[in-house]
Amino acid sequence: MKKIIIALICILAFSACTDDFLNTQNRNSLDVGSFFKTEKDLQLAVNAAYCPLEFNGMYGVTYFLIFNTLDPYIWFENPKSGYDQLIINPNDFSSTYQALYIGLYRTSSVLANIDRLKDVLTAEKYASYKAQITALRAMYYFDLVTWFNAPIYYDETSLPANPLIGYKNGTPEQFWNKLEEDLNYAAANLPTVWPSSETGRITKGAANALLGKALLFKYYHYYKRFGKENTAESAANLAKAKAAFENVINSKNYKLSTPLNQDKANFMGALLANFTYLDIPVGSTTYKAENNSESVWEVQYNDDDRANIPWLPGWLSGGQLLNAYFSPLGYRNHEIDPSLWNEFETTGTPAGFSRDPRAYATCYLDGDTIDWRPSSGQNVPFNSAVHTKQIVLSNGLYSGAVTYPSKSLGLKKYYYPQWTSKDPLCSPTNVRVIRYADVLLMYAEIKYLIDADLDGAGLQALNDVRARAGMSPVSALTPASIVHERAVELATEGHHYNDIVRWTFDSRFPNDVNTMFKGNFKLPKNQYFPIPQSEIDANKGALIQNPGW
Repeated sequence: MKKIIIALICILAFSACTDDFLNTQNRNSLDVGSFFKTEKDLQLAVNAAYCPLEFNGMYGVTYFLIFNTLDPYIWFENPKSGYDQLIINPNDFSSTYQALYIGLYRTSSVLANIDRLKDVLTAEKYASYKAQITALRAMYYFDLVTWFNAPIYYDETSLPANPLIGYKNGTPEQFWNKLEEDLNYAAANLPTVWPSSETGRITKGAANALLGKALLFKYYHYYKRFGKENTAESAANLAKAKAAFENVINSKNYKLSTPLNQDKANFMGALLANFTYLDIPVGSTTYKAENNSESVWEVQYNDDDRANIPWLPGWLSGGQLLNAYFSPLGYRNHEIDPSLWNEFETTGTPAGFSRDPRAYATCYLDGDTIDWRPSSGQNVPFNSAVHTKQIVLSNGLYSGAVTYPSKSLGLKKYYYPQWTSKDPLCSPTNVRVIRYADVLLMYAEIKYLIDADLDGAGLQALNDVRARAGMSPVSALTPASIVHERAVELATEGHHYNDIVRWTFDSRFPNDVNTMFKGNFKLPKNQYFPIPQSEIDANKGALIQNPGW
């Protein structure tokens, strides 16, 4: 799948004209009865169900534009208005909402028709295709319920068929219950690995990791939110999350990308290999990049821009736009706040480092080399006056002591090196949705929630992540240690805002949203995004907006 993106485009035409027009055959679309007759048909439909994850509205660019701008550790180029100040308009997330519903419709449509092929496929192939689709649908459900609370719900038994009527909100229970059912099926029926020709398809490990993550988030967004955290049902939910993560850990199919030697070059190679399209050479060692041992689930991109329309990732272009928007050689729309640099510890560091090595793998500093390849033409020193817009300094956003070694801090993950060949707007770098480090940290959190990590396994998982970075272990697993470790390990990867939101439901976690967002974060309003106003209008008011919007 890495080099091939196959999109199934279904065009539905509706009009308020005469009955004769409505009854006219649409010769530009396939009738479902004419499709789903061969395995090739099913394969095309399954491939198309992956594509919405790659769209502009998702990981093509908008996911990072939204969640990194909302992250208090990152500033947008115009910080005095917009997401940095939590100024959000009801239509701001339309492209994301649409991408998720395209994904939901495609997956549910396949599930509604897959039984047509039961006599064509072997039982093993049938289960494999169905498992891919259920895992993908669960991803769409998960994002919809955690970001939009209670938007329209449907599954394969209730596909929307009439665009002229208004559809109502679903309930959080519908989303949570169905995505768990989907992921249980996927985890039971997906292969551990795919042949190299099918790299990028979701695996058993990814399904289990997503199941654990979903149930962890459900604890906050559902059980804590509605005061059900002390019930037997909530305890069972956490136990299932723990088991899902343990399935990933105990499989031994994943491991952290670890430096061969404890020096800066090897730390950078091991850490940054998780965020580049190129394997990183360090002396005689090469750190594998895409789909490496730490990758549990990543969205696949390529450099295919044959349509010469690089602004449509996952559709007419195979690449993403992150480099164009955020890299030192692009529009430089994001910049790291110095408070993130100061979050990285200065004690317990490996020899030769004055700060946690992850700081140097996260932040571009003046003097850093942008590309190690002489042939690229970009093996030049990072210069914050050239390679950032100096957002923090220009806007007077940092009043503390200047203790960081650069006038401005650029984003390094995904941009070392930047894609410069062919069309620079069409970067082939895969987006890592779940890394093994993330799994270990979520497992540690689950262990804390269940019994304060009575057996110490959660603390060991968290310290394993620290050890990979050469950092000394912490002595206790606490909410503060969990919050800190996720902040530094997953910095700039689009997770921090989602973590902040789910911890607003649990007072045990240090989470001063009033200070982080300068009084702009309002409860319960900012625990969810607004459902796009265009969707509410299209559903004739049957779809109700989230509280506060």
